[in-house]
Amino acid sequence: MFKMSSPRFVKGFTAIELMVTIAIFGVLTAIAAPSFKPLIERWKVRQVTQELQSTFYVARSEAIKRGGGITILRNGDTTDCTAVGSDTSLWSCGWTVFADANSNGVQDSGEDTLQTISLPAKVSIKLSNTSEPAFIKVDRWGQLSAANSAIQLKGSSNAQASTSSLCISGNGRIHPPDTDSTSCT
Repeated sequence: MFKMSSPRFVKGFTAIELMVTIAIFGVLTAIAAPSFKPLIERWKVRQVTQELQSTFYVARSEAIKRGGGITILRNGDTTDCTAVGSDTSLWSCGWTVFADANSNGVQDSGEDTLQTISLPAKVSIKLSNTSEPAFIKVDRWGQLSAANSAIQLKGSSNAQASTSSLCISGNGRIHPPDTDSTSCT
């Protein structure tokens, strides 16, 4: 039978080895973290683009189901978001989809909220080429009042990689712009 001659033999790490490992990990993290910023920004813009497309699809289906009277209203500045100010074409604080019974473009008491979207920070959305950029109405055929409009989505760095666009066609179809341009025609 084999006996250990020294009862002090212990497996594990010393405090110095652990501190050196943590220091190396900290240095590697500090070096790698800035390279993740553009990637995270692209993910945020992609997420918001998908949320916006989903909102249009929900609004169109609800309008067809209810016979019209659906409005997508941009959210103004709140305590959590101060990105839009008085520019009604900026939708960076999110939006609300509701059943607009009197078709005035304002959510009055008693009008059902169907969806409310808040956006992540540092993503800007601008709606252009529309007469009333503060809201979008959806008629009973699912057509959007913002037909032939362009929606520009940008990350905080305004880099081309973190920019996206959507077009709203005359029949209410939501699609990215043509591959050879960034404009909606």
